[in-house]
Amino acid sequence: MQRRRTSKKVFMVGLVLLCGMYSTRLWAQVNVSGKLGLIYIPTAEVQEDGTFSAGYAYNPKNYAFRFYKKNSESIAFVNLAFLPRFEVNINLLNPNGPIPFMGKGIGDRQIDLKYVVLTEKAKRPSVAVILSAPFGIDNSLITNAVVATKHLTLTKSITAAVTVGVGSPYSIYRAEVKNSQNSDILSGFTLTDKRDKPYYYLAGPIGGVKFDFAKKGGVMVEWDSQHLNVGAYALLFKHWTVQAGLLNGDQLTLGTSCAFNVLRLPKGLRKHEGA
Repeated sequence: MQRRRTSKKVFMVGLVLLCGMYSTRLWAQVNVSGKLGLIYIPTAEVQEDGTFSAGYAYNPKNYAFRFYKKNSESIAFVNLAFLPRFEVNINLLNPNGPIPFMGKGIGDRQIDLKYVVLTEKAKRPSVAVILSAPFGIDNSLITNAVVATKHLTLTKSITAAVTVGVGSPYSIYRAEVKNSQNSDILSGFTLTDKRDKPYYYLAGPIGGVKFDFAKKGGVMVEWDSQHLNVGAYALLFKHWTVQAGLLNGDQLTLGTSCAFNVLRLPKGLRKHEGA
């Protein structure tokens, strides 16, 4: 337990240090799994090529995906936009509090792919497809969804981003029960319905709106296919985002992330190069 807490602290300190190295503003408002989004739902927004983000989210006990009503969850994630309109996201979910190692393992690992099929124009929204790689064993945050996002300028400093979409209730996953049977990732696939679980992630109509105030913060409201959630976020030091949400008017979720462009040199190196 102490080792896990120390690892979280090191991870958070590393995020802050990375944020301080870069000066160009990058927006990194992400959802609970690390994708551009609101609280739970993703959006079809496009990141600048080369944008790398990393962060952490706290998911409360009553809305835990894998440890429903038993333990709150910690979700660490990284995301990279390494091709135009194409992103890869990796997240790791672990329970908080005491739990036998055999019930937790090293965590619930997941890889997601996002491709923006249509970019946003004056009269059309951006449209993205998000798919989870089916190599994990019964992943908790499986996202097979299509979403559309449109930005609306309300005032000189206030912008609204409206997102609608649908998450598939069905997913393909690997049916092995034990990680010791996880040697062949290309076998053991089965079709499952998320709605058979006590609590599930994005299965049905989803939507929400995010109000951004001068790219410094904002508020958001969403329907995650089961509950109505509200939240707020702020951008600090041009790269560091902190956010909080209230799930179903009941429990708080918290998150933070840092984004920078790996194709740009840090501020100090740019000054040195120009000297």
